[in-house]
Amino acid sequence: MRAAGRKAELIRILRGRIRDTVPNLAHELGVNEKTIRRDLLTLTVDEGYLIDTIQGNGGGVVYNGQLNPHKGLFSQEQIKVLDDLMKYADSQQSDVIKGMLRIFG
Repeated sequence: MRAAGRKAELIRILRGRIRDTVPNLAHELGVNEKTIRRDLLTLTVDEGYLIDTIQGNGGGVVYNGQLNPHKGLFSQEQIKVLDDLMKYADSQQSDVIKGMLRIFG
């Protein structure tokens, strides 16, 4: 997985869980802990996400949210499937899918 996709997936995971650990995130994304720490630094410093890392027992990675806490919960694969389904949807179904993508995409 490329860095941009990995960081997007990292944000999606943190938005859903609010708190996790670097070792768990590294394992889940199939990279080493150094990569996760570097991604977290980039996401906070360069991209402005509100993410804290807390050391010690009970610590971990904490996502502090933003104005729309549900935005970004859908993965890129889920968004693509919904986009594909819109081709076959009637106008009411299409409006529902567009609303879902606006809120969760």
